[in-house]
Amino acid sequence: KLKLTHTETHTLLLQYCTLMNNKQTMKISVSFKATKLKNVAGAFKGTSDPFAVVTLLGNHRDDKPRIIGKTEVIKNTLNPDWVATFTFDYELGGEPTNILVKIFDEVRKGDNKSMGSAVFEIGSILGAKGSTKAKRMQDGKGTLYARVEKAKSCGTLKLKMSGVKLTNLDGFFNKSDPFYEFVKKETGLRGTEWNVVHRSSYIKDNLNPNWEMDNIDLGLLCLGNLDERVVLTIFDHEGDGKHELMGEIETSVNGLIAAKRTGKGFTLKRKGKNMGTIVVLTAEVCDGEGEDDLPPTKAMSNVRITPTAPPLPQPPIATGRSVGRPAFTDYVRGGCEINLCVAIDFTGSNGDPRKPGTLHYIHPDGQLNDYEKAIKSVGSVLTKYDQDQKFPVVGFGAKYGGVVRHCFQCGPQEEVDGVNGILAAYRQT
Repeated sequence: KLKLTHTETHTLLLQYCTLMNNKQTMKISVSFKATKLKNVAGAFKGTSDPFAVVTLLGNHRDDKPRIIGKTEVIKNTLNPDWVATFTFDYELGGEPTNILVKIFDEVRKGDNKSMGSAVFEIGSILGAKGSTKAKRMQDGKGTLYARVEKAKSCGTLKLKMSGVKLTNLDGFFNKSDPFYEFVKKETGLRGTEWNVVHRSSYIKDNLNPNWEMDNIDLGLLCLGNLDERVVLTIFDHEGDGKHELMGEIETSVNGLIAAKRTGKGFTLKRKGKNMGTIVVLTAEVCDGEGEDDLPPTKAMSNVRITPTAPPLPQPPIATGRSVGRPAFTDYVRGGCEINLCVAIDFTGSNGDPRKPGTLHYIHPDGQLNDYEKAIKSVGSVLTKYDQDQKFPVVGFGAKYGGVVRHCFQCGPQEEVDGVNGILAAYRQT
């Protein structure tokens, strides 16, 4: 758990109150992966080639759903880890923002086949551990994972690399088809995990590949920290999606820039054995032009990495870079756990609760009073960031049995579930 000082806690509360009052809009990026999908390719037709279509749903009857994009197609896999990300505006403290994710199996000659779908609410993803949420697929099989990050305009890395004398993994009569991926360490549902953030195209039958120039979003690659450790992995592409690891290198953006400046290549390693050399031909950092100009993540449409042993975790490196004042979402993503506790004022200043027009009057027609409106309005936002979804509800200032009670439990349970549980506990007091 992230521990905050008194000053940091005060700052966080002030920021949240400001967000609630101003309903601040921020840019977020959403990415997806899925596991154990149902194979819908058909008998004797191999394995499905999944891609996802992402739609932003409206909150009102007249709002039309808006397709914000689709991922790349990944060949021959039921466990796709898509590189594509989707960036859009999110209003903190505003109405719920729901996205519909539909997964299809690409059919080149004919209609694409549905593999299932899931709906996510952005606020609930932000409040989940590692800002990652998992959902079982509807109308299908498997689990879909959605991850949300604050989009940062950190510029791009203009990168071009080549391989020299890579070790062949395809036997005597064929040559390997190399491509590369960048993988970075992130916090997910199960703690630390390594996720693919960029994937190149593959070059067929070539042990001295000269890959195309790539423009890589630094916000996705390293959150703008040029000394952040990333792992560069090289794979031999296989048509069945079971690509073979050719080797890996641990480096950083500054490490790539230094390699270009010195002309010294990286030695590719696999299980301690030299597997060739990776040479950096171009490595330039280009400044971003604002959050509205975030570059798209380039992705290879027909690659799927077969899970391998993850790289060994590395200790963080002190860079001396100023990260600026953290925002509310930075605390949440950094592991700060918010526990919502509701305290209700029952003092005499609220008026006689038996009389219409007073703040605690319970309307017989089910209409919400002022306290219920406040609980529903604030609670519907804050509950998203509470991980155990259990909420204690207490009251103060009520007089019963001839004694003024300064803190007492509302309702029959010590903790309740959700906003409706809070409202029920209030009404039962």
